[in-house]
Amino acid sequence: MNMLARTMMVAASIMAATPALAEFKAPPNPFSDRLAQLNELQRNAALRRAVLDSGQYCKRVEWSARQQQHKNLVMWVARCNPGGDKAVYIGPDGSVQVRPCADSATLKLPACRVPPATKAAPAKK
Repeated sequence: MNMLARTMMVAASIMAATPALAEFKAPPNPFSDRLAQLNELQRNAALRRAVLDSGQYCKRVEWSARQQQHKNLVMWVARCNPGGDKAVYIGPDGSVQVRPCADSATLKLPACRVPPATKAAPAKK
């Protein structure tokens, strides 16, 4: 048996013994889990604080949601008014990174999935 054939057989046996990617389980993230347990007002306030601590502007978070797992981080999205849509990445160690959703493609990060912006109701006279 030649060297190439042996290498192929070893590679095939390793691949057969490796679990499928679908079975990959995300690492636990107690910080994101706690954020998910908060009521909407508390969650929006916590995400606003994360945005402000990152040096970005956010007067009020109008909407927020957990979006997805990204590597070992949990991605949340928040709509700041004014301030725009933000992606908030929470690490399993409690670290937080905030990026404007508009920068996602440039930074090769997942696109933010947010509902369309709604116009504010006109003030009553």
